[in-house]
Amino acid sequence: MTVSPLQNASPLARRSPLDKKPPVSGFLDGFAKAPPVPPEEMAEARKLAQRKHKVAKIVLGTLGATTVLGTGAATVATIAIVSPGTLGPLGPSLNQLVVDHLPAGAQDAYHWATDPNPQAEDASNYGQLYQITPGSGDYKVLAQGGQTSPDGNNIPAEAIKDGRVIIGFEGIDGTQGSYVRAFNKLFNSEDAAVPLNQPMLFIHEGHRPNRLDDIKRILHDYSVTKQVQAGEKVDLEAAFQADPAVETGYNTIKQALDQDLDVLVFAHSGGGAESVEALNLLSSQGYREEIGEHVQIVLMAGAAPAQDAVEAGVKPGNALYIGMEADLVAQLGHGYIDPHNPMNGLVDLVKDLRNTSDFTLGPMHSPDRAIVPNNLDHLQDFFDHGIGGTYLAPTPR
Repeated sequence: MTVSPLQNASPLARRSPLDKKPPVSGFLDGFAKAPPVPPEEMAEARKLAQRKHKVAKIVLGTLGATTVLGTGAATVATIAIVSPGTLGPLGPSLNQLVVDHLPAGAQDAYHWATDPNPQAEDASNYGQLYQITPGSGDYKVLAQGGQTSPDGNNIPAEAIKDGRVIIGFEGIDGTQGSYVRAFNKLFNSEDAAVPLNQPMLFIHEGHRPNRLDDIKRILHDYSVTKQVQAGEKVDLEAAFQADPAVETGYNTIKQALDQDLDVLVFAHSGGGAESVEALNLLSSQGYREEIGEHVQIVLMAGAAPAQDAVEAGVKPGNALYIGMEADLVAQLGHGYIDPHNPMNGLVDLVKDLRNTSDFTLGPMHSPDRAIVPNNLDHLQDFFDHGIGGTYLAPTPR
């Protein structure tokens, strides 16, 4: 039997012409036709419509975030914590009310983020490139922030071993000394968890006057990565100005790829967002194939998931994410959010936060005290067998 195209059409499409009502006529009789709109007024109207469209997008985005959080009250509470000034005269009172009702761990995290940072340092240190040498408790500064270039030569010969260079991205509040101790212990000692025994280049995030500024910067890094993945054009200079560590990482990785070197990236905490942004920016500049051939990445409780590195061209077996279930950053950072369909990822993120019990960025967030010891089998499988993936270890008893 032959099926007519209209048999599968919608009810409206299947209506007989006789079912359609005749057009109404006559009710405009006697009215003069409106004069044409002047071109300059039409142009201004279009501009106004575009501005309203942008505002509508912002409003819809805010409503979407409210839906994910659950209630409008949750959104107000979040604003009261992060930016109480935007709520006017009631802001400070609401801020205190919300903070007083947070769990003890969350209160500690709030004060850690908003109180003045005692380690605040000069901006020239933001994005500093330094070298860790096996067996040494010290480090050597190779370049201050803004002193590297994409076509420069900031990789010392001694940092290259068997055609590979190791590049590490620090996390928020990290110090050069803390990463020297942790990574030499984990990878550059006789009893190391994985004995790489190779000099490492590290990128210092730098300490801003307020840690909330650091958090906002990392969120900006993450948003730039999503822009790249969505196919939007990104201003490289603006991205580098927003976070000098991304510029240093971009330039150093590019230098290594231009020399046909393999690159092993270690990224901890906020350094996860910086590292995948650098890779995605490089991919957008024509380095996707080189990234696939030469880059491995280990994200330790990173503020971005392994899939963000895969989106830049890293092979799935060369991208590993490890962390602890209890750690706030690991729960926030391990899940992938598709910029073309973000809702599923956001819902999963909210669900995953229920497993968080450590808001302090303490032992559960530490590479050497928890992350590597409790995920050592996955780390060894990664280096020995090329097995990537995402793994969050339960809190040890």
